[in-house]
Amino acid sequence: METTKSASENENLFLEMVQRRPIPTAELLSVIHDLMIQDSKKADESTVMLMQELISAFDFAGLFLLIKDRREQLTRQLNAPGIRDALKKAALKDRLTTALIDASGFGDVPLEQAFENLDLLVSLKPETLILDQNWGVGKIRRMDDFYKRATIDFKEKSSHQMSFETILENVQRAPHDHLLTRCYLDLESVKKMVEEFPGDVVKLALRSFGDMTIVRLEELLVNKHHLVSAAGWKSFWEHARRELKKDVLVVIPTKRTEALQLLAAAEEYGDTWFNDFSRMRDAVKLLALISDLENSDKFAGLDDIQRGMIEERLEFAAKSAYNTDPATYARVAVKIQFFGFLSPPADQMRAHLMDNSRYIKAAEGLAVKDVNAMLTFLLVGGDSVALCMIAEMAQMPYNLLNELLTLLKDSHEAGQKVFQLLSRPQAPATLVNWAFRSLETTAWTLPPLLNLLGHAISVIESKLSGEALRMQNQLKLHFDAHGKWLDKLFDKLDGVSQEVLFDRLQASTAWDPATHRTLIKQMLDRNPELMKLKKAVVAKQQAAIRQTSWHALAERQLQYKRLIEVEMPKNRIDIAVARSYGDLRENFEYQAAKDLERQLQQRQSELQRELGQVKGTDFAGVAYDRVAAGTTVTLRMDDGAVRVYTVLGEWDRDEALNIISNLTRLAMALEGKRVGERAVIPSVSGTEETTIENIEPLSEEIRQWITTIPTEL
Repeated sequence: METTKSASENENLFLEMVQRRPIPTAELLSVIHDLMIQDSKKADESTVMLMQELISAFDFAGLFLLIKDRREQLTRQLNAPGIRDALKKAALKDRLTTALIDASGFGDVPLEQAFENLDLLVSLKPETLILDQNWGVGKIRRMDDFYKRATIDFKEKSSHQMSFETILENVQRAPHDHLLTRCYLDLESVKKMVEEFPGDVVKLALRSFGDMTIVRLEELLVNKHHLVSAAGWKSFWEHARRELKKDVLVVIPTKRTEALQLLAAAEEYGDTWFNDFSRMRDAVKLLALISDLENSDKFAGLDDIQRGMIEERLEFAAKSAYNTDPATYARVAVKIQFFGFLSPPADQMRAHLMDNSRYIKAAEGLAVKDVNAMLTFLLVGGDSVALCMIAEMAQMPYNLLNELLTLLKDSHEAGQKVFQLLSRPQAPATLVNWAFRSLETTAWTLPPLLNLLGHAISVIESKLSGEALRMQNQLKLHFDAHGKWLDKLFDKLDGVSQEVLFDRLQASTAWDPATHRTLIKQMLDRNPELMKLKKAVVAKQQAAIRQTSWHALAERQLQYKRLIEVEMPKNRIDIAVARSYGDLRENFEYQAAKDLERQLQQRQSELQRELGQVKGTDFAGVAYDRVAAGTTVTLRMDDGAVRVYTVLGEWDRDEALNIISNLTRLAMALEGKRVGERAVIPSVSGTEETTIENIEPLSEEIRQWITTIPTEL
């Protein structure tokens, strides 16, 4: 058994070892550690001596090891720049290491951060695998001390130049068990895992990137790293979900906005858990705990006391969410019914959700599974509840609308309401989306396909927000990304309808030029006879000047101002705050803020382009011998009714004054018509004919609206 050395013996051992070459720094640190216990002053003196010897020997690696180990003592004598200078002296014969020390930020960032920075930089030898948050896995080719940058070979871009500062912000050594590292080293084995063990792929992604929403997971696996195809995502996730539900370490969220979690250890549902549960006052967390309990082996064996605790907490959750959180209230109501608890009564909870259409508000915050459960719970209330929901169909978010129409697929009243809403001149964006997804499956009668396509184009052209904007993007994706989708529908139209659709889509400004040309070419490939319309319309478009009123232009300028002065600065602050949380590769808040940054920058580009192309005008001096932007037109319908519309520019719209944009279907149908001429315009049932009874200049009320400049949105 080795005997403990005395302080004197350790001091002598140190003095003997410090003379060796190369200097055995790790062994000397062990001696210093013993001296710290025996004689701290001698330990400090030995540290300083070793530091001087390492500098004299130009032993950077040994000095860096010593400084990190003894930083608490050394920082009492040296500040960060002093430590930097000492390291540079030891690296005097190595220009690259000197450059790496300068780039590490000693004196500019906290000392611990500077140590981490230098640790990373000195580890980046040629052939080292690194992981970049934007480029993925790459291999270091060389480190350049003169330009202070690295040359890295990524799969997407070889010989990529990256400054040392950028490396410190975005790069880490690639962990061997990281999803992207495994893809880089053996992509085929990962693809095989995707096919055979989708649940393991999800867990590997969670270990690699941290907890994330299912939307974020889809973005990573489908769009960013192409491990799962867009068409195969639904099947992949269904299989993965079945596997993950059996794994006690995986928490599957109930909302798409909540994160999928990978736990370090399984929960044990003993007395401690139930005691903590009985004191929980957060309704959302209560529901999450109950869901976890349901998925555990403990659920089937709950005793009366434990069920009583659950009943009492659910009643508490119902009271706390009663008038404040419709989504949580709906989930609590479903859970109370599931357990068979009697308080609050089911009829009372149904009435509360139906009152003031709270169930619609609730659906906005619920996952599809929870929406279905809420509807099933509510429809137990009978036909009166179903009829009430059918009447409010136009106000529903898509998840609620789709689930309701699925549950009421045999309802004659629901089918009639769908037809009625889709026959209006402006159909709800949610229902238009539903119609195209259900063309092949619904037994209900829908309006003609040409009308539905017209609705889709109108939705894409409209200025929307929130749920309607999401529906707009979905419809645009159909047109933009799925050529077969448009081809299939186009072939179902007769010749006249094809001409109408071609004319309508060609006149639209909703698409960027490249996509617009692609869509036109698709239709021309299906029907070359449309070429005669293309030439005529192109000539007309080339002659057109993009205009809007001063009123609408000012509104769009205010949108741009708010984007530049409010939304983008706030986003930069959000990025900075998220960055402060550290570890950007597993920082969901940072990724979400960066995603929003890209959206805001895209919106900025769109607004800049639009504001540069569309000119403001007061429409003064516009001739009114025919219908055009800047005229008021009176229509005489065949049933004798009279309608009056004022056609203005691209961004103009005011329902109270009957102002319509010159890009609406109605305005384009009337454009160029003279008094006495007939026109075919959109109607509730499809189209109808009308006579142009009068065309006149703008009224004073309209001109006042045009010149009234809004100062806020």
